[in-house]
Amino acid sequence: MGLTISEFDILWEKPENKKKFDLQYEEYQKNLDVNSNIILDSRMGFYCQPKSFKVFLNVSDDEAARRIFNDKTRIGDEYDSLEAVKEATIQRNTNNERRYKELYGVDITDMNNFDFIVDTTGKDPHQVADEIIEKFNQFNK
Repeated sequence: MGLTISEFDILWEKPENKKKFDLQYEEYQKNLDVNSNIILDSRMGFYCQPKSFKVFLNVSDDEAARRIFNDKTRIGDEYDSLEAVKEATIQRNTNNERRYKELYGVDITDMNNFDFIVDTTGKDPHQVADEIIEKFNQFNK
């Protein structure tokens, strides 16, 4: 769509867009073949692909803010301070929790929806990937 996350969230708040955006993406996810060796990055992946291996990547609010603030590749989401990033991130997460409860009656923060939970705070991507691969291999046995 060519939008920043913040711009998309603002667009989603319009009543005429609420169901259209999410329901189209939900249908797309539901129609993916769970056996097709794909990785789906989605807050609703557990809902749309219940037979898949479902991973929740967690990070502290402070670390999330630091990563976003220092990511110079992000376009359109520039912030003046770490605290501003943290506040925006917490607000976005709160809005997303409300959004999915409203549309689907689903709590995206319920860890019972996932097979594996990884706290990524203080870990590099390779460490996280190694943990996921190990658990995925156990899941497939």
